[in-house]
Amino acid sequence: MIYLDYAGSGLPIQEVLSRYPKYCERYSLNPHGGTRQAEEARRAILLAERRLMKCMGIPEDEADVIWTSGGTEALNLAILGVQPDKDNAWLVDATAHHAMLEPARHRAEVSGLPLVHLMPKRTGELELPLTPIADAAVCCVCQLNNETGAVQNLTAVRQSIGKSPLLIVDTCQGFGRIPLEWTTARVDMAVVSSRKIGGPASGGALIVRKGVRLTPLFFGGGQQHGLRPGTLDTVNILLFADAAELATDTDSTEHEKRLEKLNALLVNGLKELKKAKYTLISQHGHAHPAICMFSFPGYEGAVLKRILADKYDIIVGTGSACSAEAGEPSHVLTAMGFDEKTIRGALRVSFSPTQTETHHITAFLEALKQTLDSY
Repeated sequence: MIYLDYAGSGLPIQEVLSRYPKYCERYSLNPHGGTRQAEEARRAILLAERRLMKCMGIPEDEADVIWTSGGTEALNLAILGVQPDKDNAWLVDATAHHAMLEPARHRAEVSGLPLVHLMPKRTGELELPLTPIADAAVCCVCQLNNETGAVQNLTAVRQSIGKSPLLIVDTCQGFGRIPLEWTTARVDMAVVSSRKIGGPASGGALIVRKGVRLTPLFFGGGQQHGLRPGTLDTVNILLFADAAELATDTDSTEHEKRLEKLNALLVNGLKELKKAKYTLISQHGHAHPAICMFSFPGYEGAVLKRILADKYDIIVGTGSACSAEAGEPSHVLTAMGFDEKTIRGALRVSFSPTQTETHHITAFLEALKQTLDSY
């Protein structure tokens, strides 16, 4: 299999998987118990919190970690549980993942607050006003768009919204690829997903700046300060922290240079296709090279994707996996103003931060050519 859908889900890192049996043997007991063995597991979890925050460039005395089942749960807890100081309008990135958009819409309806979108440019970047937006309560932003690869300047977002609004950032795609501007953007909450970085599929974390008020979404034994009750999975958490360290053990600029070569090889190959004209959605200079989205208007991207998988064993994406499962057109491309034919014909190729296999791109381009010729 040739896997080119890392924006959908990262493949498990073998080095992380190899540690699973050892962790299971050592940390099998409930970390919330009163025994010496439980205390060992609890200390391992506390150390994992520090390890994760260090990977994200967050001083450990500035925030707390709430472990969750994934990015979606973490975003729901952040958005539905946050208690801002004022009941004013919310600002929400129109191209964010549904896991951010839907709870924000639900929260706005419940509270009777207007939901205001920061509308994107054609590149997928946020259209920010030159002067700060007055009196917003919360701003929700995706750091690295999972469909187009558009990178948001979080510091510029903070300057635009002013000091007062709480800033909630989805870093699930950005983690391991671009630094989090925790200090300069004064991020209040950040969400990261384990599966995106080669860790366990059912791992996520919500990083909460100290002083930010949250209320729980459900109740139980009072674990994690009562904000996310339930017995913590020590093994899952330790594997998550291991994957985080492996994802950030190399300067992100080195990863980016490597990915730029793969991205350029892909784009140049698309230019040589004679059968169908394509539209490049991920614009160079605005999109991170780990993600390249393009479209063949008049074709069905979902059909192309399935043929590539079934006939050639090549896995690519068409956009958000959640949107694909629901059978909905990409809300990201819709918000960016693309027409229906372009949206329906979209394909997304996305790379691992450590990917180097140029022959995978060559194989994909050849398979794509044959698929288009026989469509």
